[in-house]
Amino acid sequence: MQLRSQDEVDSKFIFLVAYILALFTADLPPESIVVTLSGLKYFGEYSKTFGRLATLIHGYRYKFSNAINIVSTKIHIKPFREFIVRFSQALSHGDEMISFLNREIDMTLNDYNADMNRKIESMNNFLAIYGSLSSSLVFLMVNLTLVSILFDVGTSVLQLLSMAMVAVIGLLTLVVYVLYKPEIYVILKRNEKLVAVIGLLLSMTIMLLQRNYVAVAIAGGVLIGTGMFFRMKERRLNILERHYVAFVTYFSRTYHVVNNLMDTFLSVMRGDLGTMRPLVSSSLNRLKFGVRKSLIFEMMGEESGSVLILMMNRIISATVELGGNVKEVGETVSRIGTTLLNLRARREQNGRAFEASVFAMQGASSAIGGSLLALIQVFENIFSTNVINSIFTLGQVSIPQLSLLLLAILVALSFANGISIAIAYGKTFYSSLYFVGILLVITALSFHFTYVLTQGIFSGVFQGLPTVTSIPGNI
Repeated sequence: MQLRSQDEVDSKFIFLVAYILALFTADLPPESIVVTLSGLKYFGEYSKTFGRLATLIHGYRYKFSNAINIVSTKIHIKPFREFIVRFSQALSHGDEMISFLNREIDMTLNDYNADMNRKIESMNNFLAIYGSLSSSLVFLMVNLTLVSILFDVGTSVLQLLSMAMVAVIGLLTLVVYVLYKPEIYVILKRNEKLVAVIGLLLSMTIMLLQRNYVAVAIAGGVLIGTGMFFRMKERRLNILERHYVAFVTYFSRTYHVVNNLMDTFLSVMRGDLGTMRPLVSSSLNRLKFGVRKSLIFEMMGEESGSVLILMMNRIISATVELGGNVKEVGETVSRIGTTLLNLRARREQNGRAFEASVFAMQGASSAIGGSLLALIQVFENIFSTNVINSIFTLGQVSIPQLSLLLLAILVALSFANGISIAIAYGKTFYSSLYFVGILLVITALSFHFTYVLTQGIFSGVFQGLPTVTSIPGNI
């Protein structure tokens, strides 16, 4: 299977180069390094490339440089292809590989930083357009509703238009996801994913059974509670990752001096580890019971719930087990972690601005929908009088059905906007449930209270005419 076409650096590639650096500090020959990398399945497509490279070198006895030249022609990830070629040239010319790899890491970090900054700027511009387009759909629905009433088109056309608008909203969200999909940095257990599925199904069931603003508000509350669970987990992870970067620097320098894992853990436990202390304490206990070093670091990464910590731990673990330069690798890993966390923080800052604008637009769109429904109901009663009806006749429209269509569009808009906010933040789909819940609550409250307020105002203005005596069940 060919590697996907990609011109930008991803974090997995940065960790790959750092892992290669760790292996070279242990003085392993290039052929052994290729074999080792081919067995690391968590590097995904990169490991498959090294697997083909290992097959050519060990299976078909190709020279290292010739094998790389053959494999590089089938690599479609541009940064990786260029790195492989430079890697081959450095080996052929007898360069000092540790210095070469350090330069590669610095260059890769700079490229990654530049790519992410460009993507953030592009995302800001696109999300501004997205927000305008998504909110304008409600205005379009208002205009089409008025036209359908004036010309007696019927509700069947409105139903088709509503489905088309929901499809457009979904397509816009899909475009945002494809263009700016964030990298996964949270490890979720199966039962945690099950919580999200149950919360989502429960909220959808509530809305489908009742189909009114109360059900939308209750469903929003369910999703807020579900999303808050994942949001709090990501906040804890953010703090933990910051503490881990400090821990790995302290750990690598201490290990470089004492050259013993047990003594290193005991030494770092005396310092301020913050939220890393429970993980380090568990690792120390496992070491006392004779657990393998690589497994200790692997379990620490998995228990942290952070992909960043897991990948950095794997690099440190390989360095410790193979006898590499832990201090140099630790400082490199710490630099990588700091860069990734700073970029993530900048993306979150941009997400906050987009979140505030979406909340405001969602409230305004819902208010417009509620006002439209109240006005249509008031004017339907006005034009139903004999005097006015003899002059001008409005088309017949079902108020409950129109209310249901408007709510359906606003609910779809809430889900789309909630997912877009999570993408703007660089967070997972599970965290988007929190934003969807807030938007549903805003939709329900704004829609209902604007409807009641508008109805009250116009009922007072037209006191001499028939007034609305009941509120449809789904408003």
